[in-house]
Amino acid sequence: MPKGWSFVQGDKPGWLRLAWQFLRRPRLDPISMIGDNKSIMAFNLIWMFDKALELANLAAELQELHLPPPHVGETFSFDDAPSALRRLQSGKTVGKVVLEVGDNCIRGLL
Repeated sequence: MPKGWSFVQGDKPGWLRLAWQFLRRPRLDPISMIGDNKSIMAFNLIWMFDKALELANLAAELQELHLPPPHVGETFSFDDAPSALRRLQSGKTVGKVVLEVGDNCIRGLL
């Protein structure tokens, strides 16, 4: 559940509070995003977890293509992710919006 979302009040679920938070959540309409030339993308590589050698080979083949790097418009620290999201929602970005994940974030996940 996103940070700040809580629907348990004491020992009972607060269904009204949960419904209110759900209704106030940011909305993204995939159909209108296409028309506005916007996207949110991610890669799920968990299916490659037990295929590290194959993933390394694919990465090497990709590197051999010598593709130019994408244009990075703005960079935000992971701790400042809400600002990055607000910037994306503003529709005024040019290039990629990057979240930098430091070693401290990675250590916290392990």
